Amino acid sequence: MAAPGLDGEAFTAMFAAAGRALWVVAAAWVGRDEAADVVQEAARVAWQRRSQFRPGSDGKAWLSQIVRHVAANWRRRRRPELRAPELLDAESARERRRSAEWPFDAEACDLPDAWVRALQKLSEVARACLLLSVVLELSFAEIGGLLEIPENTAASHARRARLQVREALSADPEVAPAPLRKVP
Repeated sequence: MAAPGLDGEAFTAMFAAAGRALWVVAAAWVGRDEAADVVQEAARVAWQRRSQFRPGSDGKAWLSQIVRHVAANWRRRRRPELRAPELLDAESARERRRSAEWPFDAEACDLPDAWVRALQKLSEVARACLLLSVVLELSFAEIGGLLEIPENTAASHARRARLQVREALSADPEVAPAPLRKVP
């Protein structure tokens, strides 16, 4: 009996349809500069595991899970200092973690430094929920499916992330916060 899974053509179509969302998820975990590399590595991993895909299941969610795992491993390999913060004083460790968590190129996307700092303070999941909602305008049901969290949890993360970004920006005297798309 043939194993369930994806043939090459179905895999390619599924990956192409999910590509932009996968990049946003990767960027939330590792930053804009390394997101494409993470997605490419995830494509390789997914291709090798395409026989494990169950027809009828959510392909975008399956690929998103692979991207999140690859991104987490990528970050651990690329940023070993995140594994040994006890070697630094507490404040220095927090600052190094914060600056290394999401190395985002502000000039490449015309974001002021204050916006980048505000986004860096968010957890990966909160950042992904906010970016998927604002950038790709995905519904919370779609975001929940991609990140394997309940729809209401995705909505809650996006709302709290939006408030945290707004609060961080309002505390910065150099920034007049621009309005973000209203979250229902």
